[in-house]
Amino acid sequence: MANRFSKLLALFGKAFGAGEGDSPRQDGGLRVSTDAEYKTDSVSRTYAQALYELGQASDQVDILADQARDLLGLLASEPDLERLLASRALSSAQRSSSIEQLFKGKIADVLYKFIQVVNRKDRLGSLTGILGSYLVLVAQARGELDVDVFVAEPLSDDAGRGVAESIGSALDKRVQLRQHVDPALIGGLKVRVGDRLIDGSVATQLRIMKRKLVDAGRERARQGGQLEG
Repeated sequence: MANRFSKLLALFGKAFGAGEGDSPRQDGGLRVSTDAEYKTDSVSRTYAQALYELGQASDQVDILADQARDLLGLLASEPDLERLLASRALSSAQRSSSIEQLFKGKIADVLYKFIQVVNRKDRLGSLTGILGSYLVLVAQARGELDVDVFVAEPLSDDAGRGVAESIGSALDKRVQLRQHVDPALIGGLKVRVGDRLIDGSVATQLRIMKRKLVDAGRERARQGGQLEG
């Protein structure tokens, strides 16, 4: 299956070479855009950098990464918990008590104390962004890159490795592939790296083709009208 994507993967280097802030464009039908949903704000990055430095100082960077990933999974699966921690209806002291009950002794002391500091600074609403940014910093330090691939049907292990190797070769990184199945894509794939999205799905190809046909029809009609005039 990876061979079916070889042409698309060959364009990755060129596509990701687009300057920051470029508007969506097409490269041979390959749609490239900036996906703001996955950008992290400066507050998240600042706190993540502080957590990374704490991890280095305590020699717990990897442990904190594992626990940050687990916490992100917990917050994603328990949205009520995330709302509770970020609630402005609770005082800082009340949130601190909840954090103690939930996390003290269950996660590294460095991470527990860090979350308490985030609470005192009234930044718990940014906790997801902070943890996500921390994982990005760790991955960058390891020379790794998390890549989300959206496909119409699950990739086999061999196909997944092939796609990861192709993307890694194009970006000169060791890729950690996260696979998402979306039957609405029909075929092809979409790839997201950070806030950059490459859309090579069949559904998008069909929309592009339809738009080109409509534009071509309008142009012929316009030229025909000019000739008649």
